[in-house]
Amino acid sequence: MRVETLSPFSDIPRRIEIEGPVFAGGEGDVYFSRCGEFVVKIYHDQVLPRDKEKMLHRVLFLGKNLGEGSNLLCWPLALVRELEGKRKIGVVTKKIPRPPFRELADFIFSPREFKKAVENGANWLQYLQVAHSIAKTVAILHGKGCAHADLHFKNFLVDIRTGRSVLIDLDGLVVPGFLPPQVAGMMPFMAPEILIQRVSPSQKTDRHSLAVLLFHTLLFRNPLQPLICYDPEDQERDEKSGWGEKALFSEHPFDFRHRPRSLGVPLFQRGTLSYTMLPPTLRTLVERSFIEGLFMPEKRPLSREWERALFASFFSLWRCARCYQYFFYPYWRHPGLRRCPFCGKQVTPPYPLVGIVYEQKSEEVAIQKERVVLGHGFQVVGKMFHEQSKDIFGEIRFRDAENVYVFQNFSPGIVTAFFPSSFGRRLEEGEEIVLAPGMILDFGGWYLEVVEDGRFFP
Repeated sequence: MRVETLSPFSDIPRRIEIEGPVFAGGEGDVYFSRCGEFVVKIYHDQVLPRDKEKMLHRVLFLGKNLGEGSNLLCWPLALVRELEGKRKIGVVTKKIPRPPFRELADFIFSPREFKKAVENGANWLQYLQVAHSIAKTVAILHGKGCAHADLHFKNFLVDIRTGRSVLIDLDGLVVPGFLPPQVAGMMPFMAPEILIQRVSPSQKTDRHSLAVLLFHTLLFRNPLQPLICYDPEDQERDEKSGWGEKALFSEHPFDFRHRPRSLGVPLFQRGTLSYTMLPPTLRTLVERSFIEGLFMPEKRPLSREWERALFASFFSLWRCARCYQYFFYPYWRHPGLRRCPFCGKQVTPPYPLVGIVYEQKSEEVAIQKERVVLGHGFQVVGKMFHEQSKDIFGEIRFRDAENVYVFQNFSPGIVTAFFPSSFGRRLEEGEEIVLAPGMILDFGGWYLEVVEDGRFFP
């Protein structure tokens, strides 16, 4: 079969040979191009919105100049005008190779999928990379003034080996005054106000869906999963109540109705991961999403906030000596309670350094940013301070014989060490300096203060 296309992009052929359908859905049939490069979706005439072609033209227009989003968003590339000489409406997108890409649901639907992925060589660091990629993708989309309206774990394709994600089904985008809503979303990811008040999808409802998706990706469960029945007489009303007016965060501090029984038990011991394993910044975003913002959309975190917090969290990772999983080193807990959330093993010496990053705003003002966890071999890089930086300032090393951590400087004339006595000294290239609580390293407008040196715990 052959389709005739219309595209604003010069590299899209006007005629595409297709085969299939490979998938038949309620909205349309999906075909693959014989060249292997494209996916073609032909809409069913009987369910086609009146202005669908006009709306698709607008979506194509918004897809110009995607920049860094071109590898994260599977944006429509062309419209279908004819199928085998008959007038049809459809859309053409690039084909995402499967494998290595698969639906995100295949990896996060439950802890079972994660354990299977681990058996095949995956680790939790890759899931954190996927979460960051998802947040970055939605932030780019929202930055263009669009809402997706249907964010869930089947509309993201991921390569778990690289932590890369791609968002699909972009033909139903929402832009106020430009593109009206066409879909409502998948029930477990839909904002409560859509189910309660039939509010139209928007960026505010996207923020809810994004928060659910990120929680699901990191902890392998839906944070709002109802555990009790609200309407035994009607399954549909029960579902709408559980995800709508009765929606409740599973770890609400005062209401335990939806709390899992094994919450906080190590995952590999048939437990359930708690959001308290996340660092403070991410925990705050979870609480804003599912406690403060559950029924107050304006309080939900922006997608860009999630993206920045997830990026910063990479510098809080530690690796378990038993199960070899990466996890957030729980510096916010008493040392005796610092354990791997996957296997339960207590963190043992040598403990890592814990530092605080500050950004200098003026000669007299420096703003506290994030905490970082620094172990043996950790490279102090500019990305700790600014995501776009490519600088490498030095390396953290542990001296077994002396039981101390040292910083070795790689940047001559840039790094200055300030001691608790306020005495400062510029470090030479290759110079090593012993790190202790209260010491501050100045990297030129960014500061790293050592608050735990890893040697003494009460």
